[in-house]
Amino acid sequence: MIQASNELILGIELNEEYAQLTYFHPSVKEPLTLSFEPDAENYLLPVAMRKAAGGKWELWDGTGEAAAKVADLYRKLQTEDEIETGAERVSAEELLADYFAACIGRLKVLTANAQLQVMVTVRTLTERWSDLIVRALERNGLDRKRIYLQDYLSSFYYYTVNQKKELWNHDVALIEYVDEAIVGYILHIDRTTRPAIARATEIARQPVGLDVRGEMEEADWNKERDRLFFELLKKLFERRTVTVSYLIGDYFSKSWAERSIQYLCFKRHAYQGQNLYSKGACYAAMERAGLIAERGILFGGRDMIQVNLQMEVRIRGKEQMYPLISAGMNWYEAHHVCEFILDGERELRITSQPMAEGDPIVHMMRLVGLPHRPARATRVRMTIYFSAPGCCHIEVEDLGFGEFYRSTGMVWKREIMF
Repeated sequence: MIQASNELILGIELNEEYAQLTYFHPSVKEPLTLSFEPDAENYLLPVAMRKAAGGKWELWDGTGEAAAKVADLYRKLQTEDEIETGAERVSAEELLADYFAACIGRLKVLTANAQLQVMVTVRTLTERWSDLIVRALERNGLDRKRIYLQDYLSSFYYYTVNQKKELWNHDVALIEYVDEAIVGYILHIDRTTRPAIARATEIARQPVGLDVRGEMEEADWNKERDRLFFELLKKLFERRTVTVSYLIGDYFSKSWAERSIQYLCFKRHAYQGQNLYSKGACYAAMERAGLIAERGILFGGRDMIQVNLQMEVRIRGKEQMYPLISAGMNWYEAHHVCEFILDGERELRITSQPMAEGDPIVHMMRLVGLPHRPARATRVRMTIYFSAPGCCHIEVEDLGFGEFYRSTGMVWKREIMF
């Protein structure tokens, strides 16, 4: 159930060809996707900008001239730290911040007096993308705690579980055309565990590019790709009960996929659209904001941390395990800072416990060079973060002990691979 609030929740999809923005606000009943053209269902926002007469960056569909402009923004952001705009070179962070501002600015009056929370979804979330997106949104005044990131398969999951429950009682299929191939995924929810665990897995991939078509005429090629699509669907549905299928984009058409679509829809629901990922991102941000109640399902995506991290500490004289990082978090949201006093220890013992089956493992971190001080006369700050789902970074800083023992400024670092 969606609860009322004064939040403006945004789900933004970014890819090489276009962007999409889906929003939720108390003035609407369900998330809506922004159209590029007023009063038209054109949900694809160009990933290009030009400077308007007043010197402000705006979205650009490629028509008309501009003294300062940038096309292929997504591709350039992936690799370039500074980007040529025609008049000057602008940092990637600044340019992406201007792009987000241009997208969000199209909502106009909805942004007034609203608390923004933003989820950005990309096909594959890298460390570069996570850093760049966060810094760009921070330039627009957003607090880091109100910025979220996830990949497409996570957005697929959040979109699915926010539809009618009868649509995802069994497996759910996602089919898209990407990189000259038809790709099929299955979302399966394992309800034998507590909490239930959902996973989205690529099941089949069928190239349908020019190298596959060869010299075929249009009519022959339509028959052949219909056959190829049909074979992919058989692999996708084999030994599975699929309740619903979602087709992404406008590649799939009854003009050529006659047999395939007939098979796809036989005793199954099937929907075709463009904004599943941005809507899934919006739903995910709404859940983070507490507007949607949790449903007891943990999504086991490729960006999810698979271990619980904890450390034995003494609190009020009692030994207990202190939680550091919880399994099930996305790696780019996993960040923990704590301070504690050493009782003569010159090493730290951090325990990792796999989310699934497996024995706990103790990871030692020796504080080499730490000055010899009396017990309980050394305070340290520990920071834990991840740079990938299985790559944990631990940093420990000597804070000394007030006026009695000054900090040495020493910092110890360790990387743990899971």
